[in-house]
Amino acid sequence: MIRWGTLIAGFTGFVAVLVAGLGLGKAWDQALIGALFAVLAFGLIGHWWMRLWQYSLRAAHLEQAELDAIAEQNASAEKKAEQMENLPA
Repeated sequence: MIRWGTLIAGFTGFVAVLVAGLGLGKAWDQALIGALFAVLAFGLIGHWWMRLWQYSLRAAHLEQAELDAIAEQNASAEKKAEQMENLPA
């Protein structure tokens, strides 16, 4: 997934800078060089962003699992307390 995101970000940067360069009237060689630098910049930023996003998703998943475990423990303790209250004396 990160590879595809990096590839798409780089391609998007290449196309955007190439179209912008040609639209501004630059020569092909200048527009192409700018687009090649854009591939690198957009690819690196896209890669960084995808890794950050994936890390955040993992952290959220772990936090949710911890909260579910705590809720299950609380429910179990409450059930035991109710059973202890209902025992005949």
